[in-house]
Order: sequence, then C-alpha cells, then structure tokens
Amino acid sequence: MSRLWVAMARIELPYVNSTTSKGKIYYYYRREGLRLRIKGNPGDPEFLANYTRLHNAAEKAEVKAKARPGILPGSLAALIVAYKNSPEWTETAQSTKIDYLKALDPLATTYGHLSVAEMPRKFIFWLRDNYATKPSEKEGDPPIKTPRRANRIITVLSILLSWAVNREWRPDNPALRIPKLKTGVGYRAWTDDELEKMLTAPTTTADVRAAVILALATGQRGQDLIKMTWADYDGEGICIVQGKTRTRIWVPLHDRAQQLLNTMPRTLAPTILTRADGQSWKIDHFRHAMGEQIRAAGLVGLVTHGLRTTAAKWLAEAGCSEREIMAITGHTSSVMVSRYVREADQKKRARSAVEKVARYRKKEASDKPQENPVTNPVKMQPIFRKGKTELS
Repeated sequence: MSRLWVAMARIELPYVNSTTSKGKIYYYYRREGLRLRIKGNPGDPEFLANYTRLHNAAEKAEVKAKARPGILPGSLAALIVAYKNSPEWTETAQSTKIDYLKALDPLATTYGHLSVAEMPRKFIFWLRDNYATKPSEKEGDPPIKTPRRANRIITVLSILLSWAVNREWRPDNPALRIPKLKTGVGYRAWTDDELEKMLTAPTTTADVRAAVILALATGQRGQDLIKMTWADYDGEGICIVQGKTRTRIWVPLHDRAQQLLNTMPRTLAPTILTRADGQSWKIDHFRHAMGEQIRAAGLVGLVTHGLRTTAAKWLAEAGCSEREIMAITGHTSSVMVSRYVREADQKKRARSAVEKVARYRKKEASDKPQENPVTNPVKMQPIFRKGKTELS
C-alpha cells in the first residue's frame, strides 16, 4: 500500500500514488481497482479535503462489502461469476471483455447482493436512469449527462440475463427491449481543416502523426491500429484481424499511406506503430497520447475514433456502396455504414439541386430583356452599398 507523508504536519495519507507528466506531478487515490485524481497539491487544504472525501467513501464501501456474507447463491454477483467461467466469456474478444467489465464490475460491487430471480423490470429502468448522469466535478454545476454509460450497462446486463435465462436462473429477461437513451450522432468525423491542423501542429509527434494517417487510410479502430505488424504489410495493402469482430480483412493502401510505411524507420518492435521510445503501444497509453496531442493542437470535440468515421465518410462521398465501405472498415452491420451513405447521397442531391437553381436563374436572366440604364437609372443601382449591409 502506497503512502504519502505531508511534510509540514507529518500526516500519513495511505493509498496515494503520484505520477509525473511533462514536469508536473499528479496525485491519485489508488485502492482495489480505484484510480481517482486528487486535485491540489500536498499541504494545501484543497488537497486534504479531496483526499478525505475519496478515502471516506472507499472506507464505507469496504465496510459494506465486508458486512456482506460472501457471494449469495442466486445473486447477481453469483451470476456474474458463473458467466465469467462460461465458454461464452472465454470466446469473447479481449477488447469486448474490457468493455463489458466496465459494466459488470460496478454491477457486482453495488448490486451484487440482489436476487436474479426476483429482479423486476422497473429496476432495469431505474438503473438506466441512474447511470444517465453523474455528478459534476465542480460544485454547483448541473450533473453531467452520460447516456452512453447508461446504455452500455443495460446492454451488458441484458446479455448477462439472457445467459441466465438459458441456464434457468429465471424464466425471462427483464432487460430486453429497454429503450436506449439518445446519444447524438456518435463520434463525429474530422474536417479537412482539423486534419491539416493536427498533422502540421508542432506539438504533434511523428508517432502520433503516423497513427492519424494510418487510421485515415485503413478506417480501423485504435486497438487494431496499434496491433498492425510489418509482417501484415505486403507493400500494397495490410492484413488486419479485428479485435472486436475477429474478422480478417485486407485493406489496400493509397499512395500516401504506402509512402509513409515505406519510409518509416523500423524499430525492434514487430508493430508498425510504436511509441517515441520504439516500444509497442498499449491501448490506454495510445488513447491518452492521442487525446493529449489532439488538445495540444487546439482541437475541441474530437477523438481518435472519429478518424474511423472520417474514413467511412470519405468512402461514402466517393460513391462507394455500403458493401464496399464494409469491406474496408470491417463493419459487420450496415446500420452505421448506411448512415454515411445516406449523408453522402443527401449532400450530392442538395448540391445538384442548388446547381440546377443557379443554371435556371442564369438562363432566366439571359432571356429577360435588359433595362435601358439611361431611362431607368434607379434599377441599375447596387442592392447593397459598398462596405455596408443596409439596402440602398
């Protein structure tokens, strides 16, 4: 167990870890899976107050857990344990397991004592609504909306309860067909200006710049980008086994991506993308580095996954069919891809409509007799005065 001594008062603070990034020290409360940022600096009243709040909450949770008489038979915690020991869990992709655990762990910790057989449907709705927001970090601010988090926990719970139905833990799945909360259009695509700004920013390192170009060229998820190896590249395209779908695809690369790979220095690591020190990326470190450099480039509202959206959007705007886009991105469902195609079709139709109006107006103007500027000078005056917006 790590400890921190506050020098002036000689106060011992257990479960405190520190990490240094860009010359600045950050402090975290780490305890049994928890990793929570402690704002402020040791010795400051703010730091001690934040630490006390986190420590007291963790102490209460531990007392509550110890008061529980183990895992009760037929409980949600027992179901989660059984599911994790099943072939279905073993056959699940590692990346999907990580995503599921974001829901399974809090379910087991907070609601593990509940009976699976007696779980009512109204509890599922309450759970969804409870996870739809989280408290703001700044006191007095309204709660932060988290619809994606709410939808994820209900989706995973539904998968878990369907597994329970097949094992006769209960006769039905109360989490089926729970309406999902609206989350917007998803991860938005990057604009050309934003891409140019990211690629040319002095804060963007060569390793991250290569990741951006490879993401645009292949349309793959971040977890798949960092696993691509030099052995997968044949000089024309690259073979990818997607971590989420386990689908094997081959993606041809355009000239810029080929030039990038052909001129990139190779390290001892087998992967194409490596950190600045030549080591292969870990997904959490990769996401953190990408997010940090996106912000350093002055870009707001963008994430790495938006590059996958951008690639699919470009394919749709180039006239590719849904099946052609899916062959590149590896989507197993056309739900998302069809949206890109619809948006591209709408833009083409809208552009065509505007061009038709412009041609029609031009033709109308050429067919209309011209007024004599001498006999009718008023109509020859400009509609707007130079440098002003009011009518003449």
